[in-house]
Amino acid sequence: MMKIKTTTVTMTMTMTMTMTMMLLLLGQSACMVGEDEALDGTAGASIGKLDAKLRNCKGVASRSIPDDGRYLLTTFGGPGDHQSMSCGGYADGSTWYAASRQRYGCGTKLRLEANGKCAIVTALDYGPDVCVETAAGAPILDASPLVGKHLFGESGVGYSDQLAISVTPVAASTRVGPCVAGAPDELPEEEGGTTAGTCASETLDRDVDAGTCVQSSTDAKWYECSGGAWVFRASSAGCAEAYGYCNSATLGNKMPPRTCVQAASNGTWYQCNGQGWVSPVSVSTAEGPIGGCATMHPL
Repeated sequence: MMKIKTTTVTMTMTMTMTMTMMLLLLGQSACMVGEDEALDGTAGASIGKLDAKLRNCKGVASRSIPDDGRYLLTTFGGPGDHQSMSCGGYADGSTWYAASRQRYGCGTKLRLEANGKCAIVTALDYGPDVCVETAAGAPILDASPLVGKHLFGESGVGYSDQLAISVTPVAASTRVGPCVAGAPDELPEEEGGTTAGTCASETLDRDVDAGTCVQSSTDAKWYECSGGAWVFRASSAGCAEAYGYCNSATLGNKMPPRTCVQAASNGTWYQCNGQGWVSPVSVSTAEGPIGGCATMHPL
């Protein structure tokens, strides 16, 4: 049976390469290189590549959490599938990430177990589409290829593989990477992972791992999480992850992460996730892909 992988599908609208190169050459320090929210807006939805077995795929993911914590594993990201994620960061297959932020919330640490092995990941994207779960006949946890390799010895995992895993939320301070089954806070040194010491970010409204840099919503300066404390930096160069201001053509200014703006170009609401403008945003609950809107700016 042919394996059907899931992949992060962004809904980025067209922007010319000329404009991109011009802005890059100008050395934009903000996270957004487009000139309007709508140009780079993305739902960050990790959904299945369409095939004959997938029906009614509309970019909508289930929020239901199975009582037994059992999912089927699929993987996304890596070479040829390098996409931005709705909570920030990139699905490049080199870090321990997962989708299902609509179930658990952006930045939530999850323990994935199977075959007597364990891995800790961070929920950073939305998905997968309910059409993939319908085709699979079970809930799906879409994660980094590193997870598939560690748990099952295979980086590319599709829903047709029917590989079952157990998923449990763990403390925000838990280090990502391979772990000891039944003891998620124990990370074998030879397996690698992040350094110890997370930091609470008021700008992002969540804890972040060591090596993460955030442009503060208070003073617009860059700080790096190091040893459990914030350390000033001149820029985000060299940071493991960086979350900065987004350029808003609608407001004519750079706005901090979690800002929600109704774009003048198309009337759609977007939220700055620290690396770009993402959607959807619920106006009634004042929430976007990375959580509550720090401020809201209607037309």
